[in-house]
Amino acid sequence: MVLISGIGTAAEIFVQPGSSIQTAVNNANSGDIITIKPGTYTENIKVNKSDITIRSESGNPDNTIIKAKSTGADVFLLQGNNIKITGLKTIGASRSGYSGINISSSTNCTIENNKLTNNARGIYIRSSKKNIISKNTATSDTEYGIVLGASTGNTISGNTASSNGRGIHCGSSDDNIFSSNTVQGNSVYGLFVCGLSDRNRFYNNYFNDVNMTIRNGIGNSYNTAKKAGTNIVGGPYIGGNFWGKPDGKGFSQTAVDANGDGLSDSAYKNITGSIYSDNLPLVISSSPKFPIANFSSNVTSGTVPLNVAFTDTSTNTPTAWNWSFGDGTANSTVKNPTHKYSNAGTYTVTLTATNSAGRNTVTKSNYIQVTTSSTAQKPVISFWGSKVSGPVPLTITFTDASTGTPTAWNWNFGDGTANSTDKKPTHTYSNAGTYSVTLTASNTAGSTTKTRANYITVTK
Repeated sequence: MVLISGIGTAAEIFVQPGSSIQTAVNNANSGDIITIKPGTYTENIKVNKSDITIRSESGNPDNTIIKAKSTGADVFLLQGNNIKITGLKTIGASRSGYSGINISSSTNCTIENNKLTNNARGIYIRSSKKNIISKNTATSDTEYGIVLGASTGNTISGNTASSNGRGIHCGSSDDNIFSSNTVQGNSVYGLFVCGLSDRNRFYNNYFNDVNMTIRNGIGNSYNTAKKAGTNIVGGPYIGGNFWGKPDGKGFSQTAVDANGDGLSDSAYKNITGSIYSDNLPLVISSSPKFPIANFSSNVTSGTVPLNVAFTDTSTNTPTAWNWSFGDGTANSTVKNPTHKYSNAGTYTVTLTATNSAGRNTVTKSNYIQVTTSSTAQKPVISFWGSKVSGPVPLTITFTDASTGTPTAWNWNFGDGTANSTDKKPTHTYSNAGTYSVTLTASNTAGSTTKTRANYITVTK
């Protein structure tokens, strides 16, 4: 276990295979970040401290695996506030009632981009409030993918719950938001909302399960106001949910959509066991689909001068293209252009693809890297702040620890204020919020950029 200390109280603690995550948690202080290197770790972890982040170094849950040492305990049991868990796979808490991640009597925690598999329960939110459960995948969990019990004001968004015993269960829980989740292929039911769950909102979810059981509750709703935006099945409006069945005979799979706007012409009034209706149920739009922009290139790095052949790989048949190559030269409207980079640097490439249905843009940051010679070494960026959380006004000194001898720096502190070109800047955050910090460091070989997402937390 390696400790990299910043100035002040905050630190980044690195854990590598053979070391203990629990030990890192025990040694952590408020504001610390525990970064786990790729590998498999076998332990059950209790987090009873607040204001700490536990994350994978790679951001890829498939190569950073936390396996329960005891099948009769949660892989992670969270009993603090403002805890963030991201980029991990949790497996093996298989005894009934135990979870990959259990949030117990906790507030303002963030569970993001994790995989929960082969547990009894994927994510369990128990007697907790104002937590964010986002972009996680719960699969092959025997009892539940995601389950709420006596929990209030949580946001469950962008998750996938598939091939579990039960997909999403909302039990005796109020004022929660469930949006943009994919729930399908669960054996007992996809969604259950108990009659003691009030004022919850479900919209823009994709449901495709044999059974859905929704009790009445008070003040629940199953759509939001219609607004423009790409919905979960690719239609042009956000509204209600997609109600499917594996046999293809679900409401959304058979409903009439005469104008092709991706919304059913009639409300879904027969939600099993419920008095509620989805007034704007989603269907698969019959209208022409706007492009999904994408591209590739024959090379992404090389020495000056570098000729790059770009290939449009957009779907849904675009008919017009606009390329920006990131080096300040003229754009191209050719489908598959070739572009010459004449100066060393790191370049962001953007493609906008258009057809009769609309347009879509993809940006690949720092996609092309051009050096002055094959032996040149661009900076490898590393930095930290003297602290990563605290109340307004929060003053932080940032320290550059990049290798490769950078000679120029550009800091973006994430709060919309002026950037800094100092090697070791001091910055004051004047408003509460969560901020990402970006450093671009340059030398004669070129420049490199690194962003620490949601790195700074400023409280009122």
